Amino acid sequence: MARMLDFVLGHQDIISKLVTSFEQGKPGQTYLFVGPAGIGKKLTALGLAQALLCPQSPRGCGKCPSCFRISQGAHEGLKIVEPSGAQIKMEQAKEVIEFLSLKSLSGNRVIIIDQAQSLNPQAANSLLKTLEEPPAGTFFFLIAPSVAGLMQTIRSRSRIVQFKPLTMEDLAKKVKAPAWALKSAQGSFEKLAQLQEGPEQELRQKSIEILNLFLKDKDFLLNETWRSEFKDRAQGQRLLSYWGSFMKDAVYLQEDVKNQIINLDQASLLKTLAEYKREFLLDLIRKSLQVEQALAANRDPQLVMEEFFINHRP
Repeated sequence: MARMLDFVLGHQDIISKLVTSFEQGKPGQTYLFVGPAGIGKKLTALGLAQALLCPQSPRGCGKCPSCFRISQGAHEGLKIVEPSGAQIKMEQAKEVIEFLSLKSLSGNRVIIIDQAQSLNPQAANSLLKTLEEPPAGTFFFLIAPSVAGLMQTIRSRSRIVQFKPLTMEDLAKKVKAPAWALKSAQGSFEKLAQLQEGPEQELRQKSIEILNLFLKDKDFLLNETWRSEFKDRAQGQRLLSYWGSFMKDAVYLQEDVKNQIINLDQASLLKTLAEYKREFLLDLIRKSLQVEQALAANRDPQLVMEEFFINHRP
């Protein structure tokens, strides 16, 4: 067994500052960790919980029974709250308050609220007073992709800690993946795993096929291939997201900024795209993003794509 913080990739400046505050006896009590999914925010929170609950060291010794129970997620001084379905509900907030009302057997207590943006209004409001003035020895770690989805009253009661995406090198230390996937993952293990799944790779290949049809087939509107793929709005958004990525790479190729290219395995496609005028590619990138937004707003996918082709065909 070892300290959980030793398994965190990146974020060492954040960890160092927080652990130092623990050692100096000057920690905050309510933290809000924000940043992309899959970059280690929850693991960092668990590692800090291990340190706060360790009776041997303010850094966490990684060897005592307390540290072991934290690593197993079964410590009497730790409560982890996650969404039940799409939300964190009032019943779960009541469980937190009840947890804190019981006599502590471990000294400090730590509550980790994962996906804190999922707190429904009732649950969030019921926790406000506790977040503002936690009982002595109580520490909250709220985890969310950004501050945007959280009530202002929650944000104002928290010390906000911004986590940055991991580097390609960090990702490569744990996962063997092609360079294009490491770049496309944008520093997230979660996104990297998704990109390497069979269905997602098939979708990426399908996006290339449909993009070629869009650019070269004058009878694109009559082709059933793209229509069947765009019946699902979420899938349509992902297809268009790949289009945007390919076309950005083509612009980078035109400008000889090759270190910015993501889709390194698609040299032939990028060379073909780079033959189009830069203004045309930039216009397609903008329009692809607009179509993604239209699909997110529940517009009819096939109608939106028809308008896209009619107005922006080569």
